[in-house]
Amino acid sequence: MNKLDFSGREQLYYQIYSLLFQDIMNGKYRVGDMIPAESELMESYHVSRATARKAMEMLANDGLVKKRRGIGTFVTALKPKNDLNRVISYSKKNQADSTIVSKHTVDVNIQPADDELALRLKVEVNTPLICLKRLRCADKEPSYLELNYYEYNFVPEVYNRDFSKESLRAFLKNFYNIQWSYAQQEIYSILAEEKLSDLLQVDIGSPIIQIKRVSYDINNVPREFVSTFYRADRHHLEIELSI
Repeated sequence: MNKLDFSGREQLYYQIYSLLFQDIMNGKYRVGDMIPAESELMESYHVSRATARKAMEMLANDGLVKKRRGIGTFVTALKPKNDLNRVISYSKKNQADSTIVSKHTVDVNIQPADDELALRLKVEVNTPLICLKRLRCADKEPSYLELNYYEYNFVPEVYNRDFSKESLRAFLKNFYNIQWSYAQQEIYSILAEEKLSDLLQVDIGSPIIQIKRVSYDINNVPREFVSTFYRADRHHLEIELSI
């Protein structure tokens, strides 16, 4: 059992959430398994019920678990889809038929903003940006590649973290108190070139769904640019329209 850091640097509920998130991603708890109850978390980590409940609520909000009244809380999974009216974290796009979901950081670096990135994030060209490149897999098979870009001076701690073991979006919200407001997305149909085909393990020229997304905070400032490359044979898009 991992110990919590009571120094106050990170909220206790977020630390518990991160540990359970990692256990689910690593396959310790699989789809259909029951995870520790709030009372067990309270005893194991010496925290209040409110802290344990908050951690469980974060997992539920990520679509990872569902509470069954009078029975317990169980790991769930969703069919891989993208609702274009919402920004969904990777944990909400788990494969319905997979038993092991994993993610791997391919690369993290600091790079100068080119013309497109500067335009997307409304910064000057050559502004230092963090680029986080991560590969997502289901049942050990590549599912999609995600590139996240942030202004380095705004979220420098992102460069030092291992986001194969915790939720990036939850970290940004809890560590930097980023309050997201809305996002704009663009969808492209492209063909896999050599580097992309190697990472996604598809043939060169295979169809790929690319989604570019800019996320804005409550002050209408673009804080995140994400470019994601989905294998078309493993994903579909779902759009809900008001009529």
